Amino acid sequence: MKTFLAVFPLILSSFALGVQEIDQARQPALRQAQNNLPVKRAQQIIINQQADPFQLQQIIKLNVNANGIEGRKVVTNRSTMVTPPFGLDENQTFPWTSAEKVVIGLLHIKSGGKRNRANSSVPYYSYSLEIDPLVILRGKSQLKMQSRRKGDLRTKVSDTLQKIYREIKDSPSLDIGKVQHRLNELLKKEDKKDRKDPAPELKYIRGSYYGTHKEDPNFPEEDQLVLIALTGTSSTKRLAYWEEANAKTLDHVTKLIDLPLGWTLDEDGKPLSPWAEYGKQSQMREDNPLVLCSKSDRGFSPADEGLTISVSKIPSEFIQNNYANRDGDGYFTLSLRNPTEFPLSIPALRRTKDGILWKESLVCLVTSTSSNGRASIAGSVCLPNFAFAELKSTEATILEPGQEISTTINPLLFSNFPKTQGFSQLYFRFCFGKMVAQTSFYFNSSYHAKIIRKIKAGVPTRPISLGD
Repeated sequence: MKTFLAVFPLILSSFALGVQEIDQARQPALRQAQNNLPVKRAQQIIINQQADPFQLQQIIKLNVNANGIEGRKVVTNRSTMVTPPFGLDENQTFPWTSAEKVVIGLLHIKSGGKRNRANSSVPYYSYSLEIDPLVILRGKSQLKMQSRRKGDLRTKVSDTLQKIYREIKDSPSLDIGKVQHRLNELLKKEDKKDRKDPAPELKYIRGSYYGTHKEDPNFPEEDQLVLIALTGTSSTKRLAYWEEANAKTLDHVTKLIDLPLGWTLDEDGKPLSPWAEYGKQSQMREDNPLVLCSKSDRGFSPADEGLTISVSKIPSEFIQNNYANRDGDGYFTLSLRNPTEFPLSIPALRRTKDGILWKESLVCLVTSTSSNGRASIAGSVCLPNFAFAELKSTEATILEPGQEISTTINPLLFSNFPKTQGFSQLYFRFCFGKMVAQTSFYFNSSYHAKIIRKIKAGVPTRPISLGD
């Protein structure tokens, strides 16, 4: 009893920390608790085995029928979710404007298929893919190209590309004529070389697709020219969506790709910004913007070349024993730097004489593996809290040679943040127009939901001396 009284204050502190798991060394006591032992018997086990307070917390939680104490909650994770094939929004369309990486080329299955799982009537699908790109519309620096050791299927799409060339109007993102010329040159080299040693320019992207579906996912024919959306940060990219490439789809998708990240087109094909619903914002643009929001009058003009953007996680001051907050409490440092010898302008990042308007300028695209119990490939467009009504005029932020600016942000508090149960691997893309910094984040709802409530209530989650 004395031992129990000695550890009781520590037990309370463990509840305050929100600890959810224990390590393997503590499992013997936990397994006995899971057999619904009485609470007194569970306490005795802890004392006899010299267990620490975390064990008692788990035993109390797992004894469902003991004195009406709430039992363990079962959450859905990505291994058990039933999802539709590919990532479509509520309108059954794919938001190409927010896609991470977009390629025009060929897609074919290397291996894989349907796998029936024990204790489940819904099959799991897993495929290893190869993507042969003709042109990369977005994310070129993020795509690791593999050297091919066999014949290339791009030899079969020349006629298709020529037909599209006769029908489509060239866009800033895609010059079909140049693509056709490049393809013809590559095919000439390919014809002259041994099939065992193809032209070095003919490389492919390693891809994958997986999901738990009631329906079989459809894939294109091996020689069918398609638009391909990819996601992920590893060398093997995950297939998010594909669509047949023809004059109509190429024209539509390339127009979306030309937009700033997070923007889209309305039913009449006019640009809409993420701030479209917040009233007129003509002060948040240059005089002659490249793109103009048809609803808010907000504009976009590209940044000068040479600027760099980066993001880094801010570690939590209080790391949980189960590493539920191993990536922190949601705070990030976002930085912009001018490494050149000339002043560089960022029209998408506005400022006044009082300072830089980070919150009013930033867009965050959040992609998750779990959202409301369903896969979320397309992602959410999220915005910080802001107030445009007080702004009379703004100007573009200019960085002098060697200058660097930064701010602290927490996207967990942004609007439209996905409601995720259980754990999820999130990918944040912080965007100013077409400038983007990307990072991953391990989200645990049992921990981070508490953090979000504390922040909204004004309760400090980090030492006040840090000045967040």
